[in-house]
Amino acid sequence: MGVKASIIYLTRNGGAVFRESLEAVFSQEAPFDFEVIAVDSGSTDGTLEIMKERPVRVHSIKPEEFNFGLTRDYGFSLAKGEILITLSQDAVPAGRSWLKDLVAPFDDPSVAAVQGVEEIPQGADAFYWHKARLFYYTRECADWIGRHGGIGLSFVCCAVRRSVWEENRLGAVEMSEDKVFQKKLREKGKRIMMQEKAAVFHSHQYGIVELARRCENEGLGWRNVGQGYSAVDMVRDSFNFGVMLGYLRGLVRCEIRKPAEFLFPFIRPVFIYRGNHFTKRYVR
Repeated sequence: MGVKASIIYLTRNGGAVFRESLEAVFSQEAPFDFEVIAVDSGSTDGTLEIMKERPVRVHSIKPEEFNFGLTRDYGFSLAKGEILITLSQDAVPAGRSWLKDLVAPFDDPSVAAVQGVEEIPQGADAFYWHKARLFYYTRECADWIGRHGGIGLSFVCCAVRRSVWEENRLGAVEMSEDKVFQKKLREKGKRIMMQEKAAVFHSHQYGIVELARRCENEGLGWRNVGQGYSAVDMVRDSFNFGVMLGYLRGLVRCEIRKPAEFLFPFIRPVFIYRGNHFTKRYVR
């Protein structure tokens, strides 16, 4: 039997969490053969050495050559499996059946892609608004998910049928290549499903500058798929009732502690708007 699934990472300075991710991947109990591929864009922190400890097929590109869409396409093109799995370098599979569960829905030939779920690791120093499930509260996210069957496709943890990708290559995309791919599939009536059993632990922490940059790039990504975000949306999101309740709860429980967490409800709408209307290139 040949390789059924290919797990593809895009790596750069993945650090200790990436080591955890690899360890979890290679501990999977799957009834089929799988391979692990990494496209590295200039790691200098020992990530390449970590991969040498495992049977990972590593391909390197120059940092200036990195593009989310083109690099993702390149990684997919290197794969041997019929199922292509994207896994972020900071996402750690939860449990040893993650891979089996993520691939299982493809027994149905109508399934084009399968979305895994993200969980916050217990005890992690995660950004408050991620833990509160309010990070993506702004209207462009709600609108997109509402128009796409309740799923906002994310390549943090996702599986794609190889034949579907071959017919819907990403091309040059600076941000949100997963949403570009989702749009292509939706326009062709392809089926995407959620797999609640296939969870990964994934969390972030931000400084103020990192948060602003992240939101600005998101705004740019939404523009890539034709998802608008108006000045009216920005103002209304700045006074979102649910977020204000979350803000109060976080303050009372002393869960909002860092400057970026205090400023998040104001930073996110402003920089989503900026990215959606004015940003020309991915902000690094």
